[in-house]
Amino acid sequence: MEIEKKKLKIEIFNDQYSLVSDENEQDIIKASQLVDLLMKEIADKSDLHDGKKIAVLAALRMASRIVNLENSLLRYENKQRELADIIDKTCPAMPAESFEG
Repeated sequence: MEIEKKKLKIEIFNDQYSLVSDENEQDIIKASQLVDLLMKEIADKSDLHDGKKIAVLAALRMASRIVNLENSLLRYENKQRELADIIDKTCPAMPAESFEG
């Protein structure tokens, strides 16, 4: 089955973009709004007027957020494994016949 691609028009930092994507439309709109907001915040809080530099700083900030989320996920996965090991060590496996009616 072929995934349907949709055409979208979005606006980021006062520039219009036409996209063709098979991703969820609402996710793309939300992502574009996030990029737009981030670029406007950077422009407002700095003396930068170069859209390219603002875009690079926005990309860097978003990449930093991704790295932080990946690190958090890794910590939670490690903690989950530790807890599963503790459960396995403290609760002996029940024989299969315990589950039969």
